[in-house]
Amino acid sequence: MKVYLSLGSNLGDRLANLERALELLSRGGCRVVKKSSVYETAPLYYLKQPAFFNMAAACETPLAPEGLLKLIGAVERGLRRRRLFKNGPRTIDIDILYYGDRVVKTPELEVPHPRLAERGFVLAPLAEIAPALRHPASGRTAVKMLAALKDPGGVRKLPSSYAELEKWLRVLPPPSVEGHYSLRPVRAALARLGYPEKNMGMVVHIAGSTAKTSAACMTAAALSANGWTTGLYTSPHVRSLRERIKVDGREISERDMLACFLRVESVAAGELSFFETMTAAAFLYFSLRRTRFAVVEAGLGGRLDATNAVPGGVAGITSVSLEHTDLLGPRLSDIAAHKAGIIKPGADVLVGNGVPEPAFRVVERSASSARARVHRPPLVDFPSLTGAGAFQVPNAAFAMRAAALAAARAGRRFRPGPAALALRGSIPPGRFQKLSVGGRRVVIDGAHNAEGVAALVREFAGCPADVCVAAFMNDKSGGTLAAALSSAARRLILTRSFSYRSAPPSEIRASMPAAARRGVLLMENPMKALLRAVKLAPPGGTVLVAGSLYLAGDVLSGLRGHSAFHPREMLVKS
Repeated sequence: MKVYLSLGSNLGDRLANLERALELLSRGGCRVVKKSSVYETAPLYYLKQPAFFNMAAACETPLAPEGLLKLIGAVERGLRRRRLFKNGPRTIDIDILYYGDRVVKTPELEVPHPRLAERGFVLAPLAEIAPALRHPASGRTAVKMLAALKDPGGVRKLPSSYAELEKWLRVLPPPSVEGHYSLRPVRAALARLGYPEKNMGMVVHIAGSTAKTSAACMTAAALSANGWTTGLYTSPHVRSLRERIKVDGREISERDMLACFLRVESVAAGELSFFETMTAAAFLYFSLRRTRFAVVEAGLGGRLDATNAVPGGVAGITSVSLEHTDLLGPRLSDIAAHKAGIIKPGADVLVGNGVPEPAFRVVERSASSARARVHRPPLVDFPSLTGAGAFQVPNAAFAMRAAALAAARAGRRFRPGPAALALRGSIPPGRFQKLSVGGRRVVIDGAHNAEGVAALVREFAGCPADVCVAAFMNDKSGGTLAAALSSAARRLILTRSFSYRSAPPSEIRASMPAAARRGVLLMENPMKALLRAVKLAPPGGTVLVAGSLYLAGDVLSGLRGHSAFHPREMLVKS
């Protein structure tokens, strides 16, 4: 007899639960001949519970309806089905939707399922595998029943390709106000994954207001150059989502990215923000690749950032300046305390030479409380970095020291020669990156706070760019930063990134000092702004693109003819 079943799970490893249930059904005499994709569904009745994974299966069975129901009960008990209360979470739930074209109505069983037409999470997978199958009583197909629902219940098919994964991640909402800055969700997910953060080698955790991405990339390159498999997790990305997760300089493959995402989603569906999902996926990937070292860049602050779920062998703090004051606090000491929150007991702590003394004292006190040792990077030059921006030299010194500290903690001998040779090639995109567009030199830099912009402006001291194209996120002091950048160029064009957080250029100009506003052009589209700047600059002239890594991503992607991927990564306070 041909039967159709609905399966759902929202406790434990959802994908594993569904696959195990199908296996047990087949062993028990209900052979699975076709199964749908897996769909993620928000809870329908009791809303304060995890999201469900749902699927439908077509089966062949000699069992009578009562025998099939008995088998289903045995499978649910075998998977230790738990339901704390009616409509509450459960490891597995299996319903008989159709038993051939028969209508069964007994005290124990009613087939077709009496609530079939109300449930989008049942109809969507059923319509996928049996679009023409008709209800024996109403004659309607699952497709028509699904179309008739006013609210299908937020049913989404899990991605089965990398392209579908990007679409999925693109629409993840930013974290809630209460959940934006908490380690609880990511720690719970990592626990369900088997604590991968404890199995990815010696960790170098790097925080800082500026330079942390460059320092992290160089640190990882220095360790890889010594022959040790090294993972690298950074944010945000500029060109590609996959550039956030690398091993030995190579981006995670599309296949591995999808596989790691599905593992994370299987244990934490609907519970993690975009950044938390990416963080858990990165740690899982590093554990699977058995990395000897893992260099992890903190996303925002440090103490309560999702990356702080890692154990810390080396804690690096590149710089401390006022940033994200609405979340981290209004004073420099508040910011420093968040950065210092990544220091673990007994760790080695590396503090950048440019960290202001008041902030350094905060870090030093935190290190002392954790019985951690404080180090400063040496003052050395790196000829191989000539032309990469003078600000990259201290970043390189920081990275070399961080790599040496990590190697020493792991009992390895660090060779600085091969490490130094690898630094130039590891600088991430959008950091004083030079291109040629229309016969003009274009310099793209993601400097986005006062400290970074000041360092960038120094690069153009005495030789300003012809035109600067700038955009800023709406949590930055855009007017002040724009005025500073205007001193590095003869003309200024204000635009905006395609990111949802980008500030309108008109608002930026209005917040600039009156004297700096004169002659400022406004253009909403970043690529049109770039092309206008190229036309305004003389042949052989220079165009500077700065103010945001998201703008850098838009321009670099636009020059290749496609759009940058901008997730809704951060909460935007109104």
